[in-house]
Amino acid sequence: MTLTGGQGSLRMAGRRVVQAALDQALATGVGVFAALAAGLVVIPLLQWGWVPPKAILWAPAITFFAVSYACDAVIQIWIPVRRGGVTPGMLVMGLRVETLRGGPPKVRAYVLRWLLCTVDGLLFGLVAVVSIVVTRRRQRIGDLVARTLVVRAGPRTFG
Repeated sequence: MTLTGGQGSLRMAGRRVVQAALDQALATGVGVFAALAAGLVVIPLLQWGWVPPKAILWAPAITFFAVSYACDAVIQIWIPVRRGGVTPGMLVMGLRVETLRGGPPKVRAYVLRWLLCTVDGLLFGLVAVVSIVVTRRRQRIGDLVARTLVVRAGPRTFG
C-alpha cells in the first residue's frame, strides 16, 4: 500500500507539526506568564486574609487554562482572519490557509478548524499527521470539514 503524495506529504506533515508546536508554545507561554501574574496578585491578598489559602493554587491554574485557551483561539481564528490566513507559526514555516477554491477562508472556516483541533490532536497529534499524509490535498480533519487547505506561502507583505 502506498501513501498518497509520498515524501512530499511527509515534508508537509513535518512543516505542519512544527507550525502547530510553535503556535501552541506561544499560547502556552502567554498562559504561563498570566498564571505567574495571577500568583503574584494572590500572594498579598492571601496575606491580608482576603482570599482563602486554596486560592494560591487555583487562581494561577484557572488563569493559565483560561488565558491559554483564549490565546489559542486568537492565534487560530483572529490572527489568520486579519493576516491573510497566516498564524505566527505558519509565518515562520512559510504556510497559509486558503479555501479549496484558492481564496481566503471566512471566519466560520477558521472556527471549524479550531474546534476540530481537539479531534486532530488525539494521540498527541497522530490523527492529524496520518490525515495529512494520506489525503490527496494534505488536509487534516479540521481542513476537510472546513473545506480549507494549508499551502506553501509565497513571498508576502503584511500590513
